[in-house]
Amino acid sequence: MTTFKDNLLDDLMREHGQTVEEAPEQHRRSARPLLVAAGALAIAGAATVAVTSNSSEAYAVTKNADGSVTVTIRDIKGVDAANAKLREYGIGAKAVPMSRDCADLDETKMDLLGGYVSPRISDDGSVTMSPGDIPDGYSVLLGVSNLPNRNTGLSFTGPIRVPVPDCLAEVGN
Repeated sequence: MTTFKDNLLDDLMREHGQTVEEAPEQHRRSARPLLVAAGALAIAGAATVAVTSNSSEAYAVTKNADGSVTVTIRDIKGVDAANAKLREYGIGAKAVPMSRDCADLDETKMDLLGGYVSPRISDDGSVTMSPGDIPDGYSVLLGVSNLPNRNTGLSFTGPIRVPVPDCLAEVGN
């Protein structure tokens, strides 16, 4: 057995071992296979939950080994939770919904002088940034659209002076 299965069996024996020891002799012989089966069922259930929850996630914010953070938002419902993770990881960015009703971005608040490292976009539409990439007092906006037939990737702006708007103007379809 693997270490995980061994630990699971140990946990089951610790929690239910006394019941097994007190069982009549005829039931004790079948207790270990029953516990192993229960452990296997628990492992299968945990794997199913992990696969199901990952495929339906509205967002993912992952801290990478180099200190950078990769953000993926596939549904506008993930904006608030993604923003909480971005704050936790010290990233000067804010995910905002894109809307046709939102006013155009005030470009006078943008850092046009540079002084920041532009986020990196991967083929799957994820955006990667590091805590020091964005100047203090500024935030990069990550635009999330809920329009049909829209790519699931994020759009982003250059650094905008804080406070930033709560949405970005949607252009196109």
